[in-house]
Amino acid sequence: MSLLGKLFGRKSAAEEKVRADGLFERGEHGDAKLAYERAIDAATAEDAALAETCRARVIECCDAIARKRIGEAERLAKQGAEELALNELEHAQQTARSADLLADIEKRMEAVVRKEAREQALSEQRELGDDERFELIAGNFEAEQYAEYAEAGDGVRSALIALSSGDGATALPLLEDAVKKAEAPRYLWLEVGRARLVCGDIPGGRGALEAFLSKLEPEEGGDARLSAHIELAGIIHEAGDVEGAIAQYQQALEALPDDPRPYLALARFLRRVDLPEEALEILTSALDALDSDKPVLAIVIEQGLAHAQLGADAAAIEKLEKAVSMLTAMQHRDLPPELATKLAELHERGGNKGRALDLYALLAEGSDLSNRVSYLRHMGRLLTELSHPAEAKRALQRALELAPDSSPQRAEIAEAIAAIR
Repeated sequence: MSLLGKLFGRKSAAEEKVRADGLFERGEHGDAKLAYERAIDAATAEDAALAETCRARVIECCDAIARKRIGEAERLAKQGAEELALNELEHAQQTARSADLLADIEKRMEAVVRKEAREQALSEQRELGDDERFELIAGNFEAEQYAEYAEAGDGVRSALIALSSGDGATALPLLEDAVKKAEAPRYLWLEVGRARLVCGDIPGGRGALEAFLSKLEPEEGGDARLSAHIELAGIIHEAGDVEGAIAQYQQALEALPDDPRPYLALARFLRRVDLPEEALEILTSALDALDSDKPVLAIVIEQGLAHAQLGADAAAIEKLEKAVSMLTAMQHRDLPPELATKLAELHERGGNKGRALDLYALLAEGSDLSNRVSYLRHMGRLLTELSHPAEAKRALQRALELAPDSSPQRAEIAEAIAAIR
């Protein structure tokens, strides 16, 4: 040992290794790793074999530390704390050195991600009972509407529950029977119209909806009137009459002049028939009619979407980000899919991939279950492009778990996972 080593208490490589071996035997792998690294630093040319042995021991120490993390991850996963388990596995992945152990950790992480995705999907697909479903259906009824249905009896209640799940065949005979028995049916015609449409009877459905509207006084009907006009507008538009469809929306505007929804419905229709400039005019009229100092969230969203359709990306981003801020201020993180996907598309086109990724991540955690696989695939793609391979693989593994077995997306997702390095 040199004079400086003796003066300052510096140990030789052999001495450091002896100390490291003792720590290793006692299972103190963190301290042992540091001691072996000191032995490597102290090694001279004559200590080449010793240094090589110490390097191998450093790998063993790292793997031993990683295995402790894996054990903790297993304990947490059994307790249902998947997020904490995943965190432990991430630390294990960063620590482990041997290829076999890294592959094992990757498999464990994939299993946790898939389990978490399955449990989330199952919890969100809980079936509602009949009472819960009816209360949801009845939540927007007019007082007169509720009274008419209650007077008609349990058959109407059963019909409405069936109709809410698309079972028009069950609902229609119950509703038509109720109309025959009712003394002066009004709102029942609305439900008959809906049931006929579900069963494919378009002329019959249109006739029932028109019968319902004809029985209302000018300012009666509320939500029911609005929905009937919108249904009729759709039927008329399908027949190729755009002006006739617009006339239905205008009648709704006249009946509900202080309600933003007819304006919004018309604006959406105008966007759908590729008239975004006219949609913006209607939205301006809505703001004038409502005479409100506070911005109306739905109108802000529609303005953003109309600007996007016109190709005015900067104006669209400004409006849509304003809508996101309004939702965030209300502690609402479950963003409307059309808003968030369009905003993500605009940001990505403008080079802001990070913001696009944030939006797809919010959508993936939201209530739009039918498109969750798509959102996770976008996340995986953007994370890969932003050089985050581990996170990209995790997002795609969740997508693979949720994709139906028969879906062609599964092969595409598997290829995307395999391509990540």
